[in-house]
Amino acid sequence: MKILLVNFLECPENLHFEQAFIRALKKCPRAGLDIIHDFRFPYDFIEKLPPPGGRRMKYAGLEALQLGLRSSYDLLVTLDFPKRKACAAPFLRLLRDLPCGKKIFIANHLIPMPGHNATADIAGKLGLLSVFDHAYILEFDDPSLWARLGLRKDKVLKRGYAVDCRYYSPSKIPPGNIVFSAGSTGRDYSGLARAVRDAGLSLKIFANAEVPPLAADLRASTSVLPLAGNLHNLRQAVRSAKAVVVPIVDAHLNEAAGNSIAFIAMACGKPVIIKRTPYLERFIKDGKNGFFYGKLSEREISRQLKRALSLGPAASGRFAASARAAILKKASLDAFTTAFAEKFVLKK
Repeated sequence: MKILLVNFLECPENLHFEQAFIRALKKCPRAGLDIIHDFRFPYDFIEKLPPPGGRRMKYAGLEALQLGLRSSYDLLVTLDFPKRKACAAPFLRLLRDLPCGKKIFIANHLIPMPGHNATADIAGKLGLLSVFDHAYILEFDDPSLWARLGLRKDKVLKRGYAVDCRYYSPSKIPPGNIVFSAGSTGRDYSGLARAVRDAGLSLKIFANAEVPPLAADLRASTSVLPLAGNLHNLRQAVRSAKAVVVPIVDAHLNEAAGNSIAFIAMACGKPVIIKRTPYLERFIKDGKNGFFYGKLSEREISRQLKRALSLGPAASGRFAASARAAILKKASLDAFTTAFAEKFVLKK
C-alpha cells in the first residue's frame, strides 16, 4: 500500500506524530510511506526514523515535488494546515490533484481562526476540504469552524489530544529543587511564583508570550525563558522538576487549557497541578495521579504544592506510575497512530 504523509506545519508535535506513524506502520509489512515536509529547523533532539518502504522529501519547489512523488497513492494523509506561505501552493495542489484512493486529514492542533492561516482560508474558499474521505479533529475543537471551511459533518471523526510517550518518559535521575510551568494563553504566574518561593524552591517558566514583570522579591527564585527557543530543553525541564504546575486563570473558558503540558508531565511521571475541569477529570484523579485546584490563588497553589511535595519515596513511585499509566491508556500518540493504521492500512 502506497501512502503519502504531508507534514508541512513545522513544529515538534508534528514531527513526533510522524515518528509514531512510522512506528505504527512497522506492523503493516505491505506499507510504503513517503513523507513530504518543509521543516527548516533540524529538531535533532527528536529521533527521525526511516519511512518504511519509502523516503522523506524536503519540499524544494513544485517541479521537484512532482518528480519525487510516485505516480499514484492509495492513501494521502495530511497533518494540519501549513503556516509558511511557500507551502500553501504544494499543499493545495496535492489536495486537489494527487491521484489517490483515499484522502484523510488529521488535525494535530486546533483549527486556525479565520484570517490566522492563509492556507486554511484558501482551502475553505475553494471547497478543498470536500476532497477528504475523513477528517480527524480534536475532540475539544469547534466543529462550526470546520463547517465554515466546508468540511461536511458526516466526514468528521473526533480524536483526543495525545503525546509521544516514547519520547516523554520518566528519568531515573532525581529531580532538583525546581517547579516547572509552561504556556502563555490564559496563564497567571504571579501567585505561583510566590508559592514556589515560599516553599523554598525555584520556578522555571517556558512561555512564548511575554510574562508580566514579577515583583522584585520573586525574581531571584524565578526564571522565564522563551518556549519556542527551548523546545529541545522541554523534556529535561519536566524531568528535573519536583512538580509541574499549570496556573490557568479562572476566566479562561477552554476546559482543555494546559492539557499538553499536563499530559507531558504525567507521561514523565511527574505530579501535575492544574485547574479542575470536566475534561481533565477524565485523565486526572485528584491525589492519585495529579492534583486539582478550584480557583486560582496563591493560597490554593501553595496548598496543592504541599500535597505534591509531601509524597514519600514509595508513594511518589506509585503516583508516577499511575500518572504515566493514565496517559498511556487515554492520550498516547502511538495508540492513536496504531489504531489509525489498523483501520485504514491493515484493513485495506
